Amino acid sequence: MFVTMLAALLLALPAAAQHGDEGDAALRRGLAYRGNGDAALAAHWLGVAATRGVPEAMFILANMLLEGEGVARDEPEARRLLEEAAQMDYAEAWQQLALMEKDPVKAAQLMRRAAHALTHRGEGKH
Repeated sequence: MFVTMLAALLLALPAAAQHGDEGDAALRRGLAYRGNGDAALAAHWLGVAATRGVPEAMFILANMLLEGEGVARDEPEARRLLEEAAQMDYAEAWQQLALMEKDPVKAAQLMRRAAHALTHRGEGKH
């Protein structure tokens, strides 16, 4: 347990030092805990990062909520997180929303939004 916590802390330090961003640090901690098999702690830290506006954390946590990985399944909350990340033009969130959409016309529109967001990713937003 101590080694896992130490590894997560070390992973978080470069992000915090480089960006001074608590959201980035929380994302790195969440990813470290998830990689070490502690989904509950991963969900906690990803939630912290999500509340600080990190779209990648929103996306990952949404998928954990959809699968019940470390948290209770909660599709409405997962959809809310995906919609919030999509509004930040996070391409993967648009794509996931498209895959969840039952209406094929709306799904196609969402996929186009995903493609557009991915096309413009290198322009400094992500």
